[in-house]
Amino acid sequence: MFSDTPKCLYHYTQDRSEPMPLKRYLVDYQGYSSRLLRKIIREGNTTVNQQDCWLTKVVDPGDRIAVTMPREEVDILPVAGDLDIVYEDDEILAVNKDPHCVTHPTKSHQQDTLGNRVAEYFIRTNQHSKVRFVNRLDMDTSGLVVIAKNKYVHHFLQSQRMIERIEKKYIAFVNGHMPQASGSIMEPIGLPFEGSIQRAVMENGKPSVTHYRVLETYDEASKVELKLETGRTHQIRVHLAYLNCPVIGDDLYNNDCNKRYGMNRVALHSSQMNLTLPKSGKCRLKAEFKQDLVALQQCLRERLEKVECYE
Repeated sequence: MFSDTPKCLYHYTQDRSEPMPLKRYLVDYQGYSSRLLRKIIREGNTTVNQQDCWLTKVVDPGDRIAVTMPREEVDILPVAGDLDIVYEDDEILAVNKDPHCVTHPTKSHQQDTLGNRVAEYFIRTNQHSKVRFVNRLDMDTSGLVVIAKNKYVHHFLQSQRMIERIEKKYIAFVNGHMPQASGSIMEPIGLPFEGSIQRAVMENGKPSVTHYRVLETYDEASKVELKLETGRTHQIRVHLAYLNCPVIGDDLYNNDCNKRYGMNRVALHSSQMNLTLPKSGKCRLKAEFKQDLVALQQCLRERLEKVECYE
């Protein structure tokens, strides 16, 4: 069980050579937003060397700063459900999301989402946190989803300087063979018309970059690792379809989508994420395949062995 006391974050100024106001130090060097600091002043607390203080106080090299975060409660209806936890500390919770599971409650999904399960877990483990997703996955995509346990960590990870440093890797099983063993797809993606669910490669779309590396090749399919440089909606699925290697099971972008491999969802998995946390530092997360992808991989390998045997 986790502590019932409010979260307290500690910072040390020994790596800063000049005195400066506490607010400037927290904003410029620790990534706090001005809005969050105003909330901390109203509902939390700040101390320097164990003495209460205002944000105007000048901090010197060697000072010990403690920031007590406002107490929070879950803001999503808690509903018990399976939660495949990959990693947890007092800054984040990382889970391996199941396929067919919506990340956050919507009008059509109010009680069967990952957010509902996380909210129930926070209450059950005595954690006073809102459910703040650092990343999200499409309903049928499985794999890593990270939840920040307080507003500071969420803002820190969502800031532009950190987004550019977060490395995400996906694995997809696709129909056909990629044009090269590795390469980059740099094609703009946009909405073909207003209200469209599908995205498409189009000249006036937003710049989009996907790097790929082929991990395994089968008789009529491939296992591909993908790394995103941009984060457009459906980016991996659109780019792979553009190369005539659509994701197996993708009924939105795969015209040859059928059940011959036994897949009833997009064969796409968020497998790895490397990020840097404010306190814990570098964090490398990895999520294993769900059972349906394990079965798909085995099926494709067996088909390849049969083909090689007959040749």
